[in-house]
Amino acid sequence: MPELGFRAVDADNHYYEAPDAFTRHLDPALHKRAMQWAEIGGRRRLLVAGKLNRYIPNPTWDPVARPGSLDAYFRGRNTDGTDVRTLFGALDRLADHPEYQDRDARLAVMDAQGLEAALFFPTLGVGMQESLRHDVPVLHAAFSAFNRWLEEDWGWAYRDRIEAAAVLTLADVDLAVAETERVLAAGARVVCMVPGPVPGAGGRRRSPALPEFDPVWARLDEAGVTVAIHAGDGGLHDELARWESTGARQAFRSTAFSQVVSHGRLVTDTISAMVCHGLFDRFRNLRVLSVENGGHWVPHLLHELSLAYGKAPQDFGRDPVEAVREHLWVSPFYEDDMERIAAELGLDRLVFGSDWPHAEGLADPTAFAADVPWLDDAGLRTVMRDTALGLVTPRPAGARV
Repeated sequence: MPELGFRAVDADNHYYEAPDAFTRHLDPALHKRAMQWAEIGGRRRLLVAGKLNRYIPNPTWDPVARPGSLDAYFRGRNTDGTDVRTLFGALDRLADHPEYQDRDARLAVMDAQGLEAALFFPTLGVGMQESLRHDVPVLHAAFSAFNRWLEEDWGWAYRDRIEAAAVLTLADVDLAVAETERVLAAGARVVCMVPGPVPGAGGRRRSPALPEFDPVWARLDEAGVTVAIHAGDGGLHDELARWESTGARQAFRSTAFSQVVSHGRLVTDTISAMVCHGLFDRFRNLRVLSVENGGHWVPHLLHELSLAYGKAPQDFGRDPVEAVREHLWVSPFYEDDMERIAAELGLDRLVFGSDWPHAEGLADPTAFAADVPWLDDAGLRTVMRDTALGLVTPRPAGARV
């Protein structure tokens, strides 16, 4: 572990969900329409809406991949073309890692890692909106049940160190408002959505920044909490299927075409919608944090927004580039050109995230410092501590970002 001179704040940590994360607090009458476990071929498998769900190949997490085992792959160093599924290496028994599912065990590990605090996100949970998009009432019921489990097992701002993000979907505005109000009243200081258009009844999809969703955004704006847009299943798989046969959505399975065209696309579209559909003009206190989407897309987005503004300024409430710089924070990938992203967006808009304990993240979270050698001591502290701390401190209603 590098000597930083301070304890870091990690903007991208994960837990591995308990088997009953979606079902513990779900009406049993809804289990068949939502989540169930089944023995198939001698293995415990997850059914969602009565179908085998392949978003995570092994949702029991046992055995589980070691943190950082895919580091070289994600840095583009898989020069011999080895299939990613064979690169995980040795797997561990889940029982040997209580810190993956127990908050007190996790705090002890965080102490050893030199972390003061971290934002915590789902592993399985970010893949479930699409799986239930056809049954909006059950989608909301499942997410509400998940948040109750999350509050029970991890807590909101546990000891001011574990900042679990409540998971929201906007599919039904009234139900979204109710769940938003509930988690905010319970103490959630960060909420999580996946990028992409919002699914709705009858197969509809629409921008999350349209005025119809303002009742939800108004409550988040007033509370001054951070809205994390975390990578997940946001519906892009269906679009890719128009170009090539893709099969079921599954982590770590992709084609060359999907690798090229999907990288950063959903988050770019989502932030573009927030700007172009006026969300940041209507809600000036909103803070949006992009997590596990990388940051390579930021310069291109700012360039396109600048061009659009130059062509049709009347279509914007204000300079869209300045709107992005005011409302957006980004947790870049370690393989990104972070110096360029900082130059385009502002150093105080970058936050360090390790993705621990996932295979595609860093084995040692604070080893992130080695990927930003161009930062001086003050800049390193900004990116790896101070900015993230500010994002988990709610802003007063009516404040400007």
